[in-house]
This record gives sequence, C-alpha cells and structure tokens, in this order.
Amino acid sequence: MSAHLAVIICTWNRIDVLVDTLASLAQVTPPAAPVDVLVVDNNSSDGTSARVRDLAAGWPLGRLHALFEPRQGKQFALNTGIARARELGCTVLAFTDDDILFPADWLQRIEAVFSNPTVALAGGRTELQWPAAGRPAWFHDGMAAIVGGVDLGPQRLLPPPANYSPAGANLVARIDLFDRVGPFSEAHFRHMDYEFGQRCLQRGEAVAYEPSLVVTAPIEPAMLTRRYFRRWSLKAGISPWQDMAPDVRHLAWVPLWLYRQMVQDALAWLLAPLRREAAADRFYRELRLWRAWGTVASRWISRLRPGAYPAWVEARSQKRKNVY
Repeated sequence: MSAHLAVIICTWNRIDVLVDTLASLAQVTPPAAPVDVLVVDNNSSDGTSARVRDLAAGWPLGRLHALFEPRQGKQFALNTGIARARELGCTVLAFTDDDILFPADWLQRIEAVFSNPTVALAGGRTELQWPAAGRPAWFHDGMAAIVGGVDLGPQRLLPPPANYSPAGANLVARIDLFDRVGPFSEAHFRHMDYEFGQRCLQRGEAVAYEPSLVVTAPIEPAMLTRRYFRRWSLKAGISPWQDMAPDVRHLAWVPLWLYRQMVQDALAWLLAPLRREAAADRFYRELRLWRAWGTVASRWISRLRPGAYPAWVEARSQKRKNVY
C-alpha cells in the first residue's frame, strides 16, 4: 500500500505563530504521496478555525482541514487528529507544533524514512532559532529540551537509547501503530509524546532517531525567563507513584538514587559561588532540583491524596499567559 501522509498540528490561541508555521509548511516540496494537513483547534477564542478555513481555499500542499476539539488539553487534540486522519485513509502521520518552521524537503525525508517497512515511529532533530536578543548568559546546553531543541547527533539510531522518545514537534508514526499500542495518553497534560514513545519501546516497536528529519523552533522571548525554566523542569519530573520501577529501591515511593542526587545537587548549588562556578552551570543544577522535586511531590500526592492528584497535575500543566 502506498503512503498517504497526514500532518497534524494542534493549536490553542496562537493564530499569529500558527500562520507563520502554515506559511512555512506551504513552501515544502510536495512528496509523491497525497497529503492532508489537519489543524486541530483546541478550543481557541482567537478565530483560529475561521482563519484556517480561509487559508484552505488556496492551499498548495494537498488539502488543509480545520478541526475543532473542545476538551482543553493537547492530548485530546492529538487523538482527534489521529481519528480524522484514519477517516481520510492516511497511513503515515507527521506531528508537529504550531510554532515550527520546515525545510523544503521535510515531507520527502519522511517518505524516505518510512520506505523502510520496519520503522513504526521516528523522531528527528529540532534546531533552535534564538530571538534578536540572543541566547541568555544563564542558558546551558543541557536545557535545550526546555525550549524544544532536540539533537542526538548525526547518526541514525535504530534502536535509540532506552530513555529516548520522539519529541512532538517532529514525530512521525504509522497509523497502525496506534492500533497496537493505543493513542496518546489522555491522562497526561504534558509530555504525552514522551510517554507514548516509552510505551512503544516497552512493547517492542521499532522506534528510530532519524537526524535527516529536521525542523526549526523559533524561541519566543517570553519563554526565556528563569521562572519559565523552573516551572517546565518541575512539570517534567511529575510522575505518579504507579510509575515506580519494580527493579529500583524506593523510599516513600521515590527512588533512593533520586534522594541522593537531590542532596548532591543541593550541596553543589550552595557551594557554587565559592567555587566560582559559571551561572549557566549553577542554574542547570538548580533545574535538576526542580525536576526531582516534581517527582517527589507527585509521588507523595498521588499516593496520599489520590482524589486531589488529577487537579494538582492539571493546575501545573496548563498554559499561563500562553506559555508554560
């Protein structure tokens, strides 16, 4: 069966950046396969759906569809996109974000990767585009994922490292993969792409890191605050007590090694000024503490106050002032 591509973009009240993303996608070289572009409006109030419908009339890359998902949360919008792609007969689904720019050969590269029938799920590189003010002095290369950067190097990895999952800005999957492992988790308000990739690896699916699949993520200046990085790191650590690994020693539902890491990082963070450690290195260590605390707090709350846990997670996962 020949491929039929779907590009799925979920969006919420970001019409200005979405228009730039669609303009970039419109310039992509059409692949040999048919293409449907699905924009899932996740309950926006800025006229997103109407604008997408206006653009659909003269859309140059296959067909452009405006979908609507009223349940607030990207996980719901993602699964709405998958359901519509299935109705359209799409066989390979390319997921990306509403603030991404594309090279001309992006879809052709996807076709080439998925010409290998064994690949079920693939992720590529996401390069960062800094705003005019440039990279802040406190930024550490280890923080790239917080602003969407992904780069595991120039070599294809099949299989990838055990902790790898394709990031949602550049994630491609065969549609029948969702029949075998299920859709994106609707219990996850953040990092549902990571959970999905880990689920695929655990079930033995062929997951690849493919560096030839490249997109660009322009960084919004509003994201470049220490507060944003701290909030993101805490949320990245959220993990309920049910996620406890059976082969790891725990104390109060938290891995013992994480307690040790927290003590080591806290001492090193306190001593950093005496050691004249670079600001970026010290802040990177602080973010490790925030992420660890996200794990500790979520494990304790999910075990001791299970009824309050879903609201606790949602309150820390939804956007504030349109940034996380």
